[in-house]
Order: sequence, then structure tokens, then C-alpha cells
Amino acid sequence: MQINLENTTSPQIARALVRARVDSGSPAMDMVLTALVVTDDETVGESLRTAAALSREHPSRVIGIVLGDGRGHPRVDATVRVGENAAGESILLRLSGPLTKHAESVVLPLLLPDSPVVVWWPGKPPTDPSQDPIGRLAQRRLTDAEASDSPVRTLKATARHYSPGDTDLSWTRLTPWRALLAAALDQATG
Repeated sequence: MQINLENTTSPQIARALVRARVDSGSPAMDMVLTALVVTDDETVGESLRTAAALSREHPSRVIGIVLGDGRGHPRVDATVRVGENAAGESILLRLSGPLTKHAESVVLPLLLPDSPVVVWWPGKPPTDPSQDPIGRLAQRRLTDAEASDSPVRTLKATARHYSPGDTDLSWTRLTPWRALLAAALDQATG
């Protein structure tokens, strides 16, 4: 089920979620986390498809956040989906006006209670993910230096501002190579 809401509020989005769950015959929630995906118009489709695929393995509420133009009147447009190509729920938020600077105030009421929050920036990550307004809502913050103009510079900045819970996917992709190097060095010194 899909519900489109224009010029809406967080309470209206929460009510739409409940209505969609009831209408789809699944009023109970058994989700294990909230996944926040901070993206842009260019990559929103691919990013949310990836998050939906992950939600089949770990049922979750996926909230896509597209920060639009910071000028003009504050506005929230939302698309709520329950039971479509995912094991959980998904919300796509499009924010504009001054709300782009305060996205956390829109997102906070939509988080699942008593469950972990993960935020993922599939595009250019913030310099200090743990101090980003959306990043402060999460226990785990995922970035990808490969998505930036200068991956090495981004990794250095991420390392400089590291806080527990920060993970860069570029570094994670290197795990097999790091293990091989460690094994080679262990053999040489052993």
C-alpha cells in the first residue's frame, strides 16, 4: 500500500503509517531497526531499493530523506509504503525551505521506539557524521568515501572526527585485503 502526503507533518505521516499497516492487514510491528537514508534526487531510487533489499534480511522502517532547496516556505512531502517490496515500512521525506536545516525535527517522531537507528549517506557524507543533526539520532553512522570527490581526503576527515558508531564502507570493502596483509606480516614475523 502506498500513501502520498503533500505539505504534511510528522504526526500526519505517523497516522498514515498506522492506517497503511491496518489496511494491509498487518497492524503489528516486528521491525528491528530504523534505517535513515540521507540522499538526493539523483540517487534516491537506487538508495531506497538497496535499503529495501536489506530490510528483507532485517525488517526495518526505512526513512529516505531528500533535502531540497533551503529557500522558500517550509514544506514536507511524504510517500508512505507498507508491504511493497520490503519486509517493513518505508517513508520518503522531501524537505524544503528552512526544514532542510532541521530535518531531525521531522524525522525524530517517526523513529521506531526502543530500537536501534542507523543512518546511511550513500552520497557525499558530512565531515563529522556523529555531529550531523541526523547523525546524532543514530547509534551507527554509515558513510562511503568513494561517493565523494576525493575519497582519500574524505577518509582522513572521517578518521579525524571519528566517534564510536562511525563506519565507512570504503574501509569495510578493504577488509579482505587488510586480512591478507596481516596474515602475510604474521607469517614473516612468526
